[in-house]
Amino acid sequence: MTADVYPQPARPPGPARSPLSRHGRAPLSGRVLAGVAGPLLLGLCGVLVAGERAYRFHEMAGARWLVSHALGLRTLLLEAPDAPVLYAADAGGFGRGIALTTGCSSDLLIAPLALLAGVLLLFGTRRPARVLLGFFLAAALVVAANLGRLTLIVAMQHRYGDEGFGWTHVLFGSVLMMAAGLIALLLFLHLITRTSTRDAEADAP
Repeated sequence: MTADVYPQPARPPGPARSPLSRHGRAPLSGRVLAGVAGPLLLGLCGVLVAGERAYRFHEMAGARWLVSHALGLRTLLLEAPDAPVLYAADAGGFGRGIALTTGCSSDLLIAPLALLAGVLLLFGTRRPARVLLGFFLAAALVVAANLGRLTLIVAMQHRYGDEGFGWTHVLFGSVLMMAAGLIALLLFLHLITRTSTRDAEADAP
């Protein structure tokens, strides 16, 4: 009696799959990237917390640049003991300035994002490139939103005085930053949890 011999089915054409990716583990290059970027992001979180005063000054310097170029106003930035203060004026003299305190800085939103991204890189199973992309896009969104908020506060205060400052700082500015923080977090989570067709094929048995 002879045994029937069945030919081995041909493998469909396509790139070879790494055995490491079948069980949710990142390839070697991804693990190296995570091992380097993870501690860097955790260190960035510590730097943002410890150096938040310096961060606020540089953030206000960015707002000063926007006010000067977008609004065409003369500006003066002073590094006061508690918070940097930005003054803006046209042909007249400088009036009331705005101070950037800790609670009004984007530092408080970026530091937790850096902490979360660093922990995911070191202990999570998400692709490191996506975690890094999510962090940088979310951080950029938060920084841009706060710079826009500061520029708008200066513009409204210059035009409408204390009333304009109150409306843009207390009401509109707060809503803007809460919305920006929420959108940044959702963007970050979307990027690190999204599964593309290529990833699904790589993870298939």
